[in-house]
Amino acid sequence: MESASPAPLGNPLADLRRARRKNRMQELDWFEAAYRVYLVAIGFGGTALWASSFIKDSKVDAKAVADIYHYGPAVLGMLAVAAFAAGLRSGSRGGPLAIEEADVRHVLLSPVDRRKALLRPAFQRARSSSSLGILVGALAGQLAGHRLPGSDAAWVFSGAAFGLGIAMLFVGAALVAHAFTFPRWAASAVGALLIVWETFSIVKHIAGPGNTYGSLALWGMRQRWFDLAGPAVSAVLVVIGLTLLRRTSLDALARRSGLVAQLRFAVTMQDLRTVVLLRRQLSQENTRSRPWIRLRRNGGSAVVWRRGWHSLLRFPVSRMLRMALLAVGAAACQVAAFKGTTAMFLLSGALLFLLGMEALEPLSQEIDQPDRMASLPHKRGDLLVRHLIVPAVALVPFAAIGVLTAVLLDRSSGTLPVAAILALPTVWMGAAGAAVSIVKDAPDLGSVSAEQTMLPPEMSGLTTILRTLLPLIVSVIGSVGVIVVRASFNHGQSTVAAAVRIGVALLLLVAFTAQWVRRRDDWKAKFKNIMAEGKDVTAQQRAQRAQTTRSGS
Repeated sequence: MESASPAPLGNPLADLRRARRKNRMQELDWFEAAYRVYLVAIGFGGTALWASSFIKDSKVDAKAVADIYHYGPAVLGMLAVAAFAAGLRSGSRGGPLAIEEADVRHVLLSPVDRRKALLRPAFQRARSSSSLGILVGALAGQLAGHRLPGSDAAWVFSGAAFGLGIAMLFVGAALVAHAFTFPRWAASAVGALLIVWETFSIVKHIAGPGNTYGSLALWGMRQRWFDLAGPAVSAVLVVIGLTLLRRTSLDALARRSGLVAQLRFAVTMQDLRTVVLLRRQLSQENTRSRPWIRLRRNGGSAVVWRRGWHSLLRFPVSRMLRMALLAVGAAACQVAAFKGTTAMFLLSGALLFLLGMEALEPLSQEIDQPDRMASLPHKRGDLLVRHLIVPAVALVPFAAIGVLTAVLLDRSSGTLPVAAILALPTVWMGAAGAAVSIVKDAPDLGSVSAEQTMLPPEMSGLTTILRTLLPLIVSVIGSVGVIVVRASFNHGQSTVAAAVRIGVALLLLVAFTAQWVRRRDDWKAKFKNIMAEGKDVTAQQRAQRAQTTRSGS
């Protein structure tokens, strides 16, 4: 008698993922998920579309169009080169994949083909990056269509194609660099070489590695089928990376899985400071064990000064270069906003916010150790405001970098005085938004969010979004000065006088932010006392009415 053949096992990996997806769906509150999507769509997408339609910039002249034809492909190609360099660095540091820890421990250590197990997460990573690139590129294309010749639909399409190509280039470069275990120094060297090459392409008008991508971004006003070679190269890189998934490092996945889980939790809690720290750990960006220059001990109030400088002097070279690039990018956006592309002041404020988050490392380190701060014989507000002095001084060189960038991009006679007047107040205002973000996330163990208890549940989600956007709004206010100066220039008024007025106003706002950091705890305590007194009065009135009712009956 023949023995019965064993039943086929099917696909255990697919069955496992199907069961986990089913469990997630059962625990998902669909109404809450739809409400969050609604808030995000209204708060971000709707606001972006409204702003893009509200801004009515005039069309550029024929000379500007000729300059865009001449310089545009190389300048925009620098974004593609930067994305490729960032992908190489991400892959050399263990990226770009980050899966759940359970998959690392059980699925990847089981006798399952590693490529088959990682194909779905890798495809999801490429899909999410591509979606983000398409959305950002389409929005940028819509804004460009307000000023450049061509239809809005054509510019939206070209911007979306450009964003898709850059996103796929990043993911493909990261996957390939990870598969071939590209050393970090080699990734940095190749990226720097390509950036230098593209820089010479901008200056000397030679063929650059990213010019094809940059030319694709200009399809809104002219089409060249050869420009499709850029996205084709990106797609080939992604396919090669997916093919080489068997070479993925388990150690890198294990390290990144825990960090990504913490990162998602920090994003859920709107803790931007923790998000920045976890991003540095993901990229393995470690500070120096010793500062570049060690300061002598003087005692007294100079302790905070010395600690602040030692914190900044431990920055690695990569972080300093990133801060310099943020300053250059913010200055370039300011020049673009002055020349007529109004929406660029929003991007300038966002870049200055990131620059402030980097420079306010001493304040962040103090916030991260609340127990030590509570043990010191000083009020928390007084101690925190002292930690703002060193970053304010350290931002002066980056303001100078912004002035130099503005002068190089716009060589008119009035650029230098206006940039010199506005640079430092604008940079400090960007850092003020970062300070608001860091301080508002400071732990307050004895506090209950009184403002949330006053609001109905339907408004809690909108309140959370507003609290998250408040620091960015503060930073963006600092970049409004260039719009005021542009209005004065268009009306034939003195741009220097307008720059002085707006600079003084920004300095007053910076001083108010510092005062808020210093007095925040006192103001919150007074607000709590007022709310408590109001509750006591209300309780007494209710008790009196109840007693009167009983007496009357």
